[in-house]
Amino acid sequence: MENKLPRKWTNSLMRFGFKAADTLTILWRLLPKALVTGMLSAWLISHVTPPTTNFMLRGVYPYLWSVTLVFAVLGFDALVIYPRMRDPLRTLSNTSRCATMMVESPRGKSALEAMKDYPDAPLIRVEGRYVVLAAGHDALRDILSTHASDFEKPWPVRSFLARPLGWGVIVQEGSLHHRQRRILNPAFHVGKIRMLYGLMWSKVLIFAQQLQLILGEDSAKRSEDGWAEPPHTRHHRPRRHGAGLPVPDQPREQHLGRLPGAAAPSFGRMIFAGLNFTLPQWVVRLLPLSSNRILDEISAFLKQTCGEILDGKKREIAEGKNTLPDYSILKRIIEADGLSDDEIKDQMLTFLAAGHETTAGALTWACYLCATNPEIQRKLRAEIHSRLEYGVDWDVLESMPYLNGFCEEVLRLYPTVPVTVREAQRETTVAGYRVPQRTLFMIVPYATNRNPCAWGADADAVVPERWIDTDPATGVTRPNKTGGTTSNFASLTFLHGPRACIGQDFAKAELRCAVAGLVGGFEVRLRKDQEEPRISGVITAKAEGA
Repeated sequence: MENKLPRKWTNSLMRFGFKAADTLTILWRLLPKALVTGMLSAWLISHVTPPTTNFMLRGVYPYLWSVTLVFAVLGFDALVIYPRMRDPLRTLSNTSRCATMMVESPRGKSALEAMKDYPDAPLIRVEGRYVVLAAGHDALRDILSTHASDFEKPWPVRSFLARPLGWGVIVQEGSLHHRQRRILNPAFHVGKIRMLYGLMWSKVLIFAQQLQLILGEDSAKRSEDGWAEPPHTRHHRPRRHGAGLPVPDQPREQHLGRLPGAAAPSFGRMIFAGLNFTLPQWVVRLLPLSSNRILDEISAFLKQTCGEILDGKKREIAEGKNTLPDYSILKRIIEADGLSDDEIKDQMLTFLAAGHETTAGALTWACYLCATNPEIQRKLRAEIHSRLEYGVDWDVLESMPYLNGFCEEVLRLYPTVPVTVREAQRETTVAGYRVPQRTLFMIVPYATNRNPCAWGADADAVVPERWIDTDPATGVTRPNKTGGTTSNFASLTFLHGPRACIGQDFAKAELRCAVAGLVGGFEVRLRKDQEEPRISGVITAKAEGA
């Protein structure tokens, strides 16, 4: 988003808007209590006081005065007295940085600055009473794992995400999420994912062959010194045949690229996202906005496509003509027995839309990091050539230290979803603090993944070696899963706990195969005039223009 106003003015306006929204939220929540208490008080007073000739004290007037007075008292208490004397979170450090997070690039950098300002703070209040940044690992552990049942995505966020993603496992909460997750987990077991490596690798080879044809036939695809430019991975990448899910052809690519959550932020999209996160969905749908029309068109097209595929596959199974291989995720979901057809369609839509940006975006950043770190690219290519000489299988790819370390760094530095949010459904405890109901917690993978407190002074650098252990006696190297940190909550790319990404093993397997095939067969360099990419996207993060 291009800002025409000076940054200082923009930041001030955003902070003012943040405070105004927080104040309005507080007052809106007080209104029902003020109405009930005021009306009841006026009724009681009218029945115990003697009649009067003053018309201002008869009829509806006592009720108006009573409601207004009660609302004023409650508002003064909530806005002045409570935050200074009774708020259990009043001692938290306060930051004004994160008020501009919706329009910053990369999303989450202000949260990272706040974490650096208060390195020992588990929680940081964000410019208001109800929004808190989860900064420390103890706080993240409580929200995502220990007390995970006390937190959910806010309803406005869920109802907005359900329009393009369906009511699948990402959007559902509570018992519905637990049931869907229990049914789907076996299909995404690491052993089942390992069965797909051969198919993934065959698609990577097709991908590489197509790139070779493009680069060989069109000289415009080469840079001035003859080296290949990084491929446009969003439109030239392995198709997702292995999952047995909808395969993104050109029309689907075009529709997925228009999703408001994936598209580059503009003023209109930011306003649309803000409306969806604050107003009921039925109100937003009534507004004459182009984003509403686009989202309805995309959702209808993708839901129809998923429905046609499911109906066709179920018909084939009924007729004994099943064309889905044993490793197909869709086949496992159909045979799992426990999900209705509508629920299966929602899961298909979720995996198609949510999985579309993830590996494509990660591969784009892998190309960028290789091009800007030629020594890392050289070491990576050397390992790929030495280890893949005798064939490709899951145990080979998963045991390659430098390949795995590089892929982990890509996912750490450029998480697909840089910011998410959780709302306390009841009074609970986080990092030793008593948390009131409805408190919003910002969880920022981009900031947590780069926090120097966990990753050291080189937290912003790509260092594959941090994910490699070396046996001091034999010198043998092997991948590790911590990156040298002491907490599982130092990296939040796939979150943790019962709401951790169900497809993380699938995504990592795809990325290993894609990077091995691409870097093993091509040397990636930037154009001479290439600028540092800008990270964009309203919900997901990707390189602008990719």
